[in-house]
Formats: sequence, C-alpha cells, structure tokens
Amino acid sequence: MSTIPEITPAVRARLQKCFEYGNQKMQIGDNDYATEMFAQCVVGDPSNLLYMNSFIANLRIKFGNVKKKSSFSFLKKAAKAAPIGKSKDLKTTIQEGVEKLRRDPWDAQTFATMGMACLEAELVDPGLAYLKHAVESAPDDVDINRLAARELGERGQFENAIHCWDRVLKLNPDDPEAGKKISDLMLERTINRVKETPRGAKEDEHEEEGEKLSFEDKIEKRLRKDPKDREAFSELIDYFFQKGNYRKAEDAAKRALREYPEDPNYSPLLLEIQKNRAAAEMTRITEQYKKSPSDALKAKYAEQKKLYDQKTYEYIMYRLKLSPNESALHWELGSFLMRHGRIKEAIGELQKARVDEGLAGQCLLALGQCFQQIKQYALAATHYDQAAAKLDEQSEDMKKTLYLGARLAMGMGNLKKANEFASKLAAIDFSYKDVGGLLDKITQKLHNE
Repeated sequence: MSTIPEITPAVRARLQKCFEYGNQKMQIGDNDYATEMFAQCVVGDPSNLLYMNSFIANLRIKFGNVKKKSSFSFLKKAAKAAPIGKSKDLKTTIQEGVEKLRRDPWDAQTFATMGMACLEAELVDPGLAYLKHAVESAPDDVDINRLAARELGERGQFENAIHCWDRVLKLNPDDPEAGKKISDLMLERTINRVKETPRGAKEDEHEEEGEKLSFEDKIEKRLRKDPKDREAFSELIDYFFQKGNYRKAEDAAKRALREYPEDPNYSPLLLEIQKNRAAAEMTRITEQYKKSPSDALKAKYAEQKKLYDQKTYEYIMYRLKLSPNESALHWELGSFLMRHGRIKEAIGELQKARVDEGLAGQCLLALGQCFQQIKQYALAATHYDQAAAKLDEQSEDMKKTLYLGARLAMGMGNLKKANEFASKLAAIDFSYKDVGGLLDKITQKLHNE
C-alpha cells in the first residue's frame, strides 16, 4: 500500500503560502506562476481537494478548457502499455502525474493512475475526484468508465457509478458486465435509501420523478441528514470558492466552524475566503471606477482595501500561531509590514526569516530597503552587498538589488561600488529602468574625480 507523506505544521504553513500566492497569480492571469505554486501544494499534500481542484482549474483556464484532440488515441495506447492502477509509491505517482497534467490537463490515463494511487493510500475523496476527472476527460473511453464505475460503486456513490456503466453500455452494447452492474447498483441504491429514510418520511418527490438536483442542493440534502458531515462542508466550500462566489463560500465556512469550532483548518480557510472576497470586490470597484469615476467609489475601494489588509494580516498571524518557527511565515509577515510602512517591526520579522537559506537573498534585499527607509544607509549598503552574493543572477530580485545598491552607493559617494553594481546590472539587462543613464552619470563622476 502507498504511504501518505507526513505533513508537519511547518510544511503545511509553506503549502498554504504557496496556495495563497497561486490564487493571487491566477486572479491576475499569471497562470504559469500559479501552476508552479499549485503543483507544490498537490505534491506536498495529496489529500487536500482544494489544492487539487485549484491546480486543475488553473491549468484548464490556461489551456482554454479545450481538450487535446490527440488525447483519446494516446489513452488507448497507454492503457495497453501501462495498466491503470499499477502505481508506484504515492509521492512518486503524484509528482509524475502533476508533471504530465501540466502539459495536458485532460490526460485521463494520468488522472486514473493518480486516483488509484490515492485509493491505495486510503485517500478516498481525492482518489474518487481524480477518477471523476478521468471520466470527464475521456467520456468515450470504455476502460476509464469501467474503472471509475467499479470504484465509485464500491464506495456507495451509486448515481455516478450507474452513469459510468451507462456509458460503457452505450459504447459497447454487448458488454457482459455493464447491464448486470447497473441492475445491481439500482437495487443497492434503493435498499440504501430505505435504510437511510426515517420511518414515515418520503424521499424528495422531485428526485423520485427524476428531476436532477443541483450540486448545491445535493450537498444541502446531505447536510440536512447529517449536519456534521465534514466532507459535505469541504465540498460545498470548494464548490463556491472555485466558482468565485466568495460570499456563499464564506457562509459555508462559517457554518462548518459552528459545527467544528476547534478545527484548525476551517479558521484559516475562512480568512482566506474573506481575503479573496475583498480582493474580488476591489477589482470590481476598479473596473466600475474606470467607467464612471466618483468619490463614492474611491471610498468603497479604500474600505475594501482596509478589509483585505486586515484579513491578510489575520491569516498570516493565525498560521504563525500554529507554526511560530516557520521562516516562510516570518518572511510573509515581514513583507506585509514593510508594505504598510511598519518598518522597524518588518526588520525584526525579516531577520527571523533570513536564517532560511532559501529565503536569505530575498530577506537581505528587503532588509536593505528597510534600513534605507529609516536612513541607516551603511546598513542598507551592507545588506544590498550580501543580497547580491546570494541571489540568482538572472532573477528580478538580483536586478533590483543591483539597481538600488548602485544608486545608494552613488549617493554615499562610493563610486567604485556604484560602478560595479551598475555595470553588472547593465550586463544582465541593459533595458532595466534607467541603468544606461545611471551608468553614464557614474562614469562621468569617476572621470571628473
């Protein structure tokens, strides 16, 4: 059996940070960056449906929700070469699956393999979700439908299983298994309904007549039967979140919190939703202002910005309370405080975060900016120097470090250092801001001296 990777509080905090950044980038259309963030989340926590659904939704936005025409022929060949369900360990399967889905988010074979790996690891919800995506990606593939039908039926999802067997039967009318399975599942569904229905109560009349309930209605029906159904709450919150209906997602998260006030997952999730709701409202007001500027809209925007900042701060602080030694969270808090002019507080958080080697370069750059703002120019120059030694040469942070370092050094009269930084920046990216003009000024000053 595949094993579920251990998720420490520190890892969980890092994944939440990646998830937050991914959502921010997806909202502004930077789907490539969002993919990188969501991919880390899915590999890091395969049990989290929200991570998985965001990863897939972002990719399908990127690809325009258009299936590749070659997918189905590839599936038939792949199915013979590598039978579905013969998975490696869970982590490897998820990693390989994520890489394949990045190239084709309609790869049914990959969805099915990932689904079976999750089921083997007893991650039932994500396992079945992957299988449903496999069916959605290849509705005319008999093997995919048959696999999903068996797994769904075994776990009591009779309606979905019957639909899969129906497709098998339509695609292959002489199939010896499909007809019998449909009959068995319909009988099992009826028996199950009788067991679940209280004495004297009647099944929903519309459902009996065959009227199809909406997803929301189905979840609400489950919650009426069991007001403490965690899975139903998670599905409802995720459904509204993915649709961008943050108001309803917020209501669902609040309901979940009333049932499970001590649950460590729902509180940060609620804050994340509230933050996204405020951001969406800011975007809406901005678009409205472009069409018809007014002081009233300016005031509304300021109100939503204040709410967004408040929820962002609460979200960071809540996670820091759970993982006080997580460097990534101190970096996130330091960056937030720096953006809001709380420079001395920011310096303290950034100094805590810089012990993480992966964050050291970014922290040193931010610390340089902080010290420069409070007029500690010698400290700022030292930190720009240290940042330049840590950062990747082609990164935007390196360019920023060299530019700020060059301007500061010139202002301090250290023309040799200013020339060194400006020359290096010009060699990397001569089009960066006014680096050409800056280099000319430094050269002229050196010539005059």
